[in-house]
Amino acid sequence: MELIKAGKTKDVYKLPDGNYLLKFKDTITGNSSGESDPGGNRVVGSVAGVGSGALKMSVYYFELLKKNNIPTHYVSADLSKNEMIVRPATPFGNGLEFVVRYKATGSFIRRFGLYCKEGEELPKVFEITLKDDGRDDPPITGEILVALKLLTSAQHNEIHNKTIKICDLIKDDLKTRGLELIDIKVEFGMVEGNVALIDEISAGNMRVYQNGKKLDYLTLSNMVQ
Repeated sequence: MELIKAGKTKDVYKLPDGNYLLKFKDTITGNSSGESDPGGNRVVGSVAGVGSGALKMSVYYFELLKKNNIPTHYVSADLSKNEMIVRPATPFGNGLEFVVRYKATGSFIRRFGLYCKEGEELPKVFEITLKDDGRDDPPITGEILVALKLLTSAQHNEIHNKTIKICDLIKDDLKTRGLELIDIKVEFGMVEGNVALIDEISAGNMRVYQNGKKLDYLTLSNMVQ
């Protein structure tokens, strides 16, 4: 088993059969002020159980997407070892993050607070950012992605539609638990020639409220498994 990448929240290993093993860690990401934030690109701390919770939550949602015929890279998981096996995926460029915002908060308020208020309802705002820590994951438009040949126009449209479908499924599932999805980010890549969801679907990728208050990583992970 060969270590390919030591990431912020997961280590990635290549397996002899060509698949990959993701080893989940207990690190949490956040913003420059040290606050935990699903949109953050810095490690701001470590909490015991976060890795296990992220894996269990990811497995739950990957299985849910499978039932809804949505392609992903997920193969299997060993919960006792905090490990998930996935199919090989080719990212778009060095990686893109696709965000759906149901309410205004976080970086959306920092950028557009002149025109909206904290917690204001949004009409499923779809955003794309580059995975580029050195530039704080800059937003990018579909037009620029096509111009830079990171996506084709058809791929952009397909990912837009799949992102909304996936995030709405997760939002509806959380609603049955009395929880409200505020915003969420997902990633896609090419898996066996098809656009498929990759990476993970965990508390570290979304902002969720209960009774108007943001849930922390562990609390949310324990509520969705």
